[in-house]
Amino acid sequence: MQIDMVSSPLSFASVGAGIAFVAVYLYRTYTSPKLDCFPTVGSSGLIGAIRFLTDSLEIVQDGYEKHKNGIFKVADLTHRWTVVLNRSHLDDIGRALDTELSFGEAANENIQVQYTMSPAILQDLYHNSILRSQLTRNLGAVYADVRNELVVAFEETLDLKADEWQSVTAIDMIKNVVCRISNRTFVGLPLCRDLEWVNLNTQLTVAVVKEGVLLMWLPKFIRPLASKWITRRTERTSRAARQLETIIKDRQRHMKEYGKEWSDKPNDLLQWCMDEGRENTVDQLARFPTGASAQTTSNGFAQALYILATDPQYAEMLREEVERVVKEHGWTKEALTYMRKIDSFLKEVQRFEGPAVLGVPRKALQDVKLSDGTVIPKGTFVSLPTHAIHHDQGIYEHPDAFDPLRFVRLEDTRQGPEPRFQLVAVSRDSLTFGFGKSACPGRFFAAVIMKSMLAHVVVEYDVKLDGDRSPRQKRMIFGAHLGPHPAIRIAFRKRGA
Repeated sequence: MQIDMVSSPLSFASVGAGIAFVAVYLYRTYTSPKLDCFPTVGSSGLIGAIRFLTDSLEIVQDGYEKHKNGIFKVADLTHRWTVVLNRSHLDDIGRALDTELSFGEAANENIQVQYTMSPAILQDLYHNSILRSQLTRNLGAVYADVRNELVVAFEETLDLKADEWQSVTAIDMIKNVVCRISNRTFVGLPLCRDLEWVNLNTQLTVAVVKEGVLLMWLPKFIRPLASKWITRRTERTSRAARQLETIIKDRQRHMKEYGKEWSDKPNDLLQWCMDEGRENTVDQLARFPTGASAQTTSNGFAQALYILATDPQYAEMLREEVERVVKEHGWTKEALTYMRKIDSFLKEVQRFEGPAVLGVPRKALQDVKLSDGTVIPKGTFVSLPTHAIHHDQGIYEHPDAFDPLRFVRLEDTRQGPEPRFQLVAVSRDSLTFGFGKSACPGRFFAAVIMKSMLAHVVVEYDVKLDGDRSPRQKRMIFGAHLGPHPAIRIAFRKRGA
């Protein structure tokens, strides 16, 4: 049968896209480092890379079981190959310089930061220092605002009537609430509640990832030109600048008149950046990706909420602890430190679900010799099998069972607080927040938000899953990434109404 290609522009586009896809893949195959010394797990070539998109969990688990104390590689569409190190190599990663094994270069390869956000973010990472130092130090001072925004955001987003159940698309609701809480601390009132600002921030991460993937697949010499059509960076920055302009200029007037201190000076991330003085124009200050942290926090809390809604018996146990602690300490940052079951529940969600099949990504910027003599060639992307490590029965008892009090009991066996069993901890056994110098700088803030949200939900609401899905159907797998299924709906009802 003859196909009339002239009358089918869609067919031409499809064929053209397919040819371009294969051409780029072959180009990457030709130019990628030679990694024949590492055994392959799963299929190799283009078929194996496509299969990795949906079967990564099984492929990496198989590799982990076969090469638990060794190294293997998996085919993927992102880098052609990813070399998977073992847990003993975490010491090498921790010691490596950024000029040897770079987290920033690995992350940038995926999302093309210089085109999707701003090259300035790559050139000066001072925002990370502010998150790691000033935000963390000020968590107690800003907690009243966090709590206030949390309560108002839940009330306005759910809009519950009497004792009726209200069904919502969980991840959309959570993104809205987390965005408002985060931005109460980032830019303050009233902007954190502005619908256009919330939409801009909640859409940011998805847009950047999509644009980054498209650019990543183009040869490097084409990316600067192609980015002008593929990305909406200029539009996003302009929208953010319009929203922030009045706020920034008002603060600049105060800074000029009063110096660094005045009576009602805002205590938020925007002001800390302005005090730093490295970026002074509205456009420069508008480039900070406030939506990125909200996305990862939202996904983590969504996974927790799915489990809570599937097994509501957990709520009573958590509620008893929250009510007892709040009665003594109120809704304060200090109170969160006494909510050990809340902390354990969320850490177990991280262990059991987690954000990634492969984590702790690095790119070798030169040939790197590991402590066991293994040489990682320049240009190679490496990762750790984080999900497999978190489900290793040699590390965790009954690793494939969700145990909400697992980390409470582990602390109790040590007869006292053990930092490595707490939600924010980064260790060889707990890699959700990364590892080494590149561990997530905002994880303490993220933990405060998630613990506060979970405590609020179990006290104020009854929740249940709206629909019947198996645990596997509540999860989305896309290559090395894991996340909550975006279609899951959760029903809420106000308790005591």
